[in-house]
Amino acid sequence: MILRYSLTILFLNLFFSFSYASEKVLSCKMNYGISGENDETDIEFRNLSLIDQTQTFFLDIKNKWLSVKSQKDLQKDGGSFSKTEFKISDSLIFSISYLEANGLLVKKNIIELDRYSGFIKHEFRTNNETIYRTGYCKVLKNNRLF
Repeated sequence: MILRYSLTILFLNLFFSFSYASEKVLSCKMNYGISGENDETDIEFRNLSLIDQTQTFFLDIKNKWLSVKSQKDLQKDGGSFSKTEFKISDSLIFSISYLEANGLLVKKNIIELDRYSGFIKHEFRTNNETIYRTGYCKVLKNNRLF
């Protein structure tokens, strides 16, 4: 009887700890990307209004994480970043992560998220190109993509 009660409590603990994970999955409707070759007036996202794609971001305030890849997937793939930074203010969350190899920039993500409106700015940079995109995010309710 005690063993059965203990197993039930353990099962409920595991179930609720997985169902209330601190990482949130954000589904963001993004506009067309613009290249860094454009002039700076375009970079300010003035003329961007067309939505062409949904992009997923992963947010975990407790573990200071905002990225295009979840922490779990990054660890599973064996990947790592050369440097990551996470800053939070009353209304903004700012994240930089990049990977360098042999002195060359492989990839860099700069993400700025407005916590209240869901407005997001995403700059993706590689050694060859820079793409700027903006959009609006919503938290997925079930946190599962498939």
